[in-house]
Amino acid sequence: MTTKSKNDQIIDYVLDLILSEKYRAGDRLPSDGQLVRQFKTSRPTVAKAMRQLEDRGYIDRRVGSGSFVLSAAKVKPSLIGMLAPEVGEAELFEPLCSEIAKQCQKHGLSLLWPDSSLHASVDIHHERLAQELCERYIAQGVAGVFFAPVEFSERMVQINREIAMRLNDAGISVVLLDRDLERTPSRSEYDWVGIDNFRAGSLQTQYLVGRGCKHIAYVSRIASAPTIDLRIAGFQHVVRQSGLKKSADNIICGDVRDPGILKQLDIRKIDGVVCSNDTTACFLLATLKSEGIQVPEDIYVIGIDDVKYSSDAIVPLTTVRQPFRAIGQAAVATMVGRIENRSRLPREVFLEVQVIPRESCGELLSEDDQKRIQRRNSKKNGTRTKRTK
Repeated sequence: MTTKSKNDQIIDYVLDLILSEKYRAGDRLPSDGQLVRQFKTSRPTVAKAMRQLEDRGYIDRRVGSGSFVLSAAKVKPSLIGMLAPEVGEAELFEPLCSEIAKQCQKHGLSLLWPDSSLHASVDIHHERLAQELCERYIAQGVAGVFFAPVEFSERMVQINREIAMRLNDAGISVVLLDRDLERTPSRSEYDWVGIDNFRAGSLQTQYLVGRGCKHIAYVSRIASAPTIDLRIAGFQHVVRQSGLKKSADNIICGDVRDPGILKQLDIRKIDGVVCSNDTTACFLLATLKSEGIQVPEDIYVIGIDDVKYSSDAIVPLTTVRQPFRAIGQAAVATMVGRIENRSRLPREVFLEVQVIPRESCGELLSEDDQKRIQRRNSKKNGTRTKRTK
């Protein structure tokens, strides 16, 4: 059994004095000299331990006066807020938030969820909801907030910056979920836990190329999160490496529920579509079906996330799976580390992803169906070769 260092012994002792409320907010703690004598150690060791407690938000050290317990709000590091305006709407947050809740419990943290009353109106703006939650968490004195930045808004970058700054200025640790605040190539000053979105976009595209696609398009919705920029970059990287030069610029941003988007895609000429996420892919599947275009017989479609409805879509969706359990575990570990040391450099924690093959890309079909799709690919690609001469 290892013996704790003097530094850790002092931290544990002072924490016990505070959390047991033997010393309350505003009380002066034992002096450095008293702690030196009690623990038979040096003044630098005591000073280091007390600085660490100050960094964590437990005490206030005043030159010439001593160390004092901070306000009650500052000594409840177990209280953590969840600020994800899309909870209840975007299915990717359901498994992620559930895992975060489990991990918080294991670490002795109490996770605060948004009030159901805030979601009472289906027309509520995500920006306003996020701002209201931000102010509530500041008022409640939380130690940290898991923040999934707002998307699908023209003002999302500005709103997300303001929210993160308000939390940071209030001494609240911020860990971003799924996405950063800033557009590529900029980077925010906060911890971010999610997936490598460049790699995810690359894997999607590599999969379609491997399935024989020669003319691929990329589809996203208007005002998507900054993560989509990285996924598009991954898409472009692979199509260029594969010699599919025309596909590199075939990027469509619009309303995939509107059949008009198929004209933008020039659906007769493409054999594969990379979608920015599963929601976009499922909307596109419905639009294609409404226009009499069959998946996978006429075209392949691939998404990202692997949320519940992906396997139950009109055509079971091939997708890139996000490891929600691992992301939740990493997010809580990152939050614990951030609360303990708010001055450390921001970290990016990326978890590995994998392709989940399903029928939308011709997988898991009968041998006859697969042969028919191969003939379709050969015919399409042959026709295009003639057209480009």
